[in-house]
Amino acid sequence: MTSSSAARGGVIRPLRQAQRGVSMIVTLIALVLLLVGAAAMMRSVDTSSVLIGNLAFRRDLTNRAERAIMNARTALVSGSLSSESSRIANLASENYSAVRLDNGSNGVPKVLTQDSLFTMTHADITDADAGITLRYVIDRQCISAGAFSTSTCEVLESASDAGGSNWLRKPGGASRPVYRISVRVQGPRSTEAYFQTTFVD
Repeated sequence: MTSSSAARGGVIRPLRQAQRGVSMIVTLIALVLLLVGAAAMMRSVDTSSVLIGNLAFRRDLTNRAERAIMNARTALVSGSLSSESSRIANLASENYSAVRLDNGSNGVPKVLTQDSLFTMTHADITDADAGITLRYVIDRQCISAGAFSTSTCEVLESASDAGGSNWLRKPGGASRPVYRISVRVQGPRSTEAYFQTTFVD
């Protein structure tokens, strides 16, 4: 009986030690998987935070660009560019060109993307506290300066009656030149954003 018990005890002990070794391996694998999962989650959170920050920053630059667009529209509606005679020639003090400006590869006038080509004199709009600088140009979409002509300018046909559509030409409707307003916004961390809109008076 004694020898039989001893034999059984001798068989059981190695099994327990083997089971303890397997448990430790399974535990280590589980810990590694948890660490990998935690690292992936942290990376995902960091990436999301960066994306959200960039989107918010871009939205702020868009809002800032509205200020320059409103300044340009004011000049065209009630300022020094409000009369047809003032628009037939370039006006450097209002960053205005009576001729369509040359575009870069991104569709933005080169005078905005290359400072060496900028010869206009209107002061940039700056916000020193936010580190924002705005510069805009207005160019009439014509191939030559001088009086407005439908043969040399891009035009929009307006309706002659209030109930008509501006997109459909009506008898007696007026042709108006198209003006493009382009804005460059420079912000903190050497960021740049460009915005464009068109205006028809």
